[in-house]
Amino acid sequence: MANSVEQIATKAAGTVKAVTAGFKGLRGVFLHLAEEHGELAALMKRVSKSSDAQVRRDHFPHIRAELLSHEKAELAEVYGLLANYEQLRGVALKHNEQAHALEKAIAEVDAQNYASEEWGARFERLFLLVQAHVEEEENEFFPKAQEVVDEDDSKQILKRYEAAKKSVMQFVT
Repeated sequence: MANSVEQIATKAAGTVKAVTAGFKGLRGVFLHLAEEHGELAALMKRVSKSSDAQVRRDHFPHIRAELLSHEKAELAEVYGLLANYEQLRGVALKHNEQAHALEKAIAEVDAQNYASEEWGARFERLFLLVQAHVEEEENEFFPKAQEVVDEDDSKQILKRYEAAKKSVMQFVT
């Protein structure tokens, strides 16, 4: 990320998102994921408002790494587990489809020159996909999952998720 003021603002947005998610009843891994969503949304919003190639160059690699590591760790450690529950298989399948669409959209942004109008259009499409995905996760997927996964298991999933994300991050940066 470009500077410490932006890092603080991004973390603050994540904290606000976590508080809101906590009021909605999310806990454990689901609360943590909502916090990450808030941080990423703040950064993506900043980039979406700029046509400055340097702003894009400064921030997109971090956004890309965060999105990819978040989704891959979710697939492995969250939705991989949820797929084991019959009542959550549909949620896991839908998430997998969305994750594939997000990866494709990230690749489309990657293929563009930071200074081009096409980069901005592709990034905006990615931002909209992320927003829709996050809304569905936090309002539908996570509440359904919490009905099945108890709080202790959710905390264990969080530990595995964080380890998986850290591992994936080495390969996507």
